[in-house]
Amino acid sequence: MKRRVLTMFVILACVFSVVGGHFYYKNKLNETAQAAKLELGMTAKEETKNKLSSEEVQEKPAEHFKNAPEGISELYNQKKAANETLNMHLIGSASTSTEAGTWAQLFTKHMTDTYGKDVAIQVTSFGEFTSLDLQGSQAYKNIVDINADIFLIEPPLLNDNDGVSMDDTLYVLTKMIADIRAENANAIILLQPSNPIFSPNRYADQINSLEEYAKEQNISYLNHWGNWPTVDSEEIKEYYNATTYIPNEKGHKLWADYMFNLFK
Repeated sequence: MKRRVLTMFVILACVFSVVGGHFYYKNKLNETAQAAKLELGMTAKEETKNKLSSEEVQEKPAEHFKNAPEGISELYNQKKAANETLNMHLIGSASTSTEAGTWAQLFTKHMTDTYGKDVAIQVTSFGEFTSLDLQGSQAYKNIVDINADIFLIEPPLLNDNDGVSMDDTLYVLTKMIADIRAENANAIILLQPSNPIFSPNRYADQINSLEEYAKEQNISYLNHWGNWPTVDSEEIKEYYNATTYIPNEKGHKLWADYMFNLFK
């Protein structure tokens, strides 16, 4: 009798052990499955986060030209999407030339290093010509015949300072802009002053007139004078040649830095 009871007890113990093991194993499977789902969910979130970060990195080129005048950033993005080059034409006096160390040359190098073949820059300098010398000249013809998307013009205000009225300066400038637009209907026109000098007197009036003209004509005016020392300080003399009034190395670098920060 005792042997039967013992046998039954052993059988029941085995049954309970098997059943308990089954439920324990099933519970472990559920826990493992839940952990796997949680891990998959975290992985999916991480992948989504990484994808968004990657997309943000890819969108960074749209930040180019964010400080530039209205319409330039959009034009650049359109050109880049179409695998086309954005063409800029820099126009100005002897200060605006391709000679080594000038602001135009430094700016061109900065832009090429940044954009490569996406941006091309051409420079036309009319040297020491006044506005009256410029009209009808070959330099004038070269200016208006060039096809570009952006024209940045530095009128010869310093050259005009002695003997040319502001009315004549603006007359030639207005004709130049009209002739450029006749060949490049969608071109963006920008104006900028020549470099500042110490105690400019009449020259300061010319600069103010140019800025007012730009406002009246709804043309973006790039006033780099704010980056130079003030014209009533002796410090400004350290940035240009006292004889020619053309910027020296420090002046050209300051001018180029302003322009690159605007167009980078």
